[in-house]
Amino acid sequence: MMTDKVTIEELGGRGDGIVQLNGKTVFVPYSAPGDVIDIKLNGAKGRLRHIHQKSPHRIEPVCAHFTKCGGCQLQHIEEDYYKNWKAGLIKTALKNQGIDDVEILPLRASPQSSRRRTSLQAIGRGEGKIVLGYAEKGSHNLVDINMCPILVPEIVAFIDPLREFLKKLLKVKQKMTIQITKGDNGLDVVFKSKGEVDLNLRMDLAEFAQVNDLARVSWFDTGLKKPYYETLAERKKPYVTFDGNKVFFPEGAFLQATVDGQNALISAMLKGLGEASRVVDLFSGCGTFSIAAAKKATVHAVENNEEMLVALKNSANIMTNVKQVTTELRDLFLRPLLPHELNTYDVAIIDPPRAGARHQMTEIINSDIKKLIMISCNPITFARDVENLAAAGFKMGAVTPVDQFLYSPHLEIISVFNR
Repeated sequence: MMTDKVTIEELGGRGDGIVQLNGKTVFVPYSAPGDVIDIKLNGAKGRLRHIHQKSPHRIEPVCAHFTKCGGCQLQHIEEDYYKNWKAGLIKTALKNQGIDDVEILPLRASPQSSRRRTSLQAIGRGEGKIVLGYAEKGSHNLVDINMCPILVPEIVAFIDPLREFLKKLLKVKQKMTIQITKGDNGLDVVFKSKGEVDLNLRMDLAEFAQVNDLARVSWFDTGLKKPYYETLAERKKPYVTFDGNKVFFPEGAFLQATVDGQNALISAMLKGLGEASRVVDLFSGCGTFSIAAAKKATVHAVENNEEMLVALKNSANIMTNVKQVTTELRDLFLRPLLPHELNTYDVAIIDPPRAGARHQMTEIINSDIKKLIMISCNPITFARDVENLAAAGFKMGAVTPVDQFLYSPHLEIISVFNR
């Protein structure tokens, strides 16, 4: 087997080690800067075959499934180097847009055992056997897991009972996704697979919820043209807390991945809000930012998911410590708020999906809005938007990086823009 002996030079944007070999850039997963290793080349990828000398930045991973399970890329990197590398993702993205003069605050990293939502994959193998876990890196093959150092203990403890239940449920080659969210009052579990739920399965799932003290169990038939969440057992209405207020969330709701990360983002948002009295929250979801902002200002929340918007409105209606919260069901990709609509607000908060919201950002730039609080989960689209905002006279404040996805390249960013 032909291998090449190389020294890893740096970490790339996706967490792979980088080395120049024969005039080409080669990416080596699970390597560390300073590693002296043998690699087997496959195009622009190198597979680590042997470590001759360990990098000073290399540590022992905390999980037995690391390098097999594709969920984590960077458990082998020591903490300080990892944090500096992650903050560097923002610096690099901004520098590529010609933006150098920026203050980046220390990384707010969520601890281990703090991830409150996940999607496990399962497949039946026959004879009462299943595989339950996550996909391998760059593959659809599943890695069977029994622990995970980034998930909250309540979800980890649920893996074995879930496995035993699925052994009786799954047929050979039947695939299923199990979406698990830890609410403040228990686990919300959604089973996603092809097929209807018959009476026997309904009874089994209700009993499963009872035995495992689950807050709610739902079914999502992926075989339907228009699939929907069907609640099968709701023993406790699941809720989370935004800045001290309960919000009851629907099945499949988007929530920040960790409570620590959520609170770090809310804290930065409130600091940036200042003395604003009228706020519009774009892509509001269930109200992560709307509820907190409504303690200081009236808030108009705009969201395209009706269930999440109803959850936000219903929760806000029973709160006694918030000002007025209005809601609007609207697809901001097809119908962004226009300047004359935005002009009635002091501050806009925007937390778009990973692809960004180019059209809505254009309308904000063309409006009279003087302050924008932007949350982003993509340094590249964030940097693109920063360049456009700067051209329109917005000045960027300090950037707060928030790490809710430990041992991965994913990063949340929040910053305040004024003009």
